[in-house]
Amino acid sequence: MEKRHPLDNLIQHAINLGVSDAKIVSVEEISVEDHLAKMCEEPQCDGYGQTINCPPHVMKPDRFREYIGQYKLALVFKLDVPTEILLTDERNDVTRIIHETAASIEQFAIDDGHANSKGLAAGSYKRIFCSGYDECRVLNEGGDCRFPNLARPSLSGLGINFFKLSKALGWQINKITKNSNPDDVPMGMMAGIVLIGEGDLRQ
Repeated sequence: MEKRHPLDNLIQHAINLGVSDAKIVSVEEISVEDHLAKMCEEPQCDGYGQTINCPPHVMKPDRFREYIGQYKLALVFKLDVPTEILLTDERNDVTRIIHETAASIEQFAIDDGHANSKGLAAGSYKRIFCSGYDECRVLNEGGDCRFPNLARPSLSGLGINFFKLSKALGWQINKITKNSNPDDVPMGMMAGIVLIGEGDLRQ
């Protein structure tokens, strides 16, 4: 009988949620690069400065590199998405799924005994959870996040090089921009990471 990986149940949970693929990796395979986080600022993402989980409020890359040293393993997941969807407002629906999936896997891991597991997700959650609010309640009122069980820190905002990680995993990944032609690049990807183990994502 084939021996099961101790974290196979986390992978299966991710698959049950509808991801295209999920793998367990060493955190040493996660490359964190300062210039990627700076790209949120210039050219400025419309989520920049809007939430506590995006730059300049989220953990800086140098601090994040130190932080992930507290972990040994991470679950990485992806959702393959037609480029034509990523070039429309439907992209926001996919971003919401990514955040919800990361949050669900995070909670599943915690319930499974992996205390302080933490989910990270592609994209800013401002437009998917808080589009009906002018300002972040945490940043502007000193209050609590409206969606603490769903909103997760941004992969790019932390400086994670997901292109490099995808290639290491054997996942085909294409850069999708507003100028991308779906006929030339029919599929894109959105993704998330759940750090498994001990830790605390406070700055």
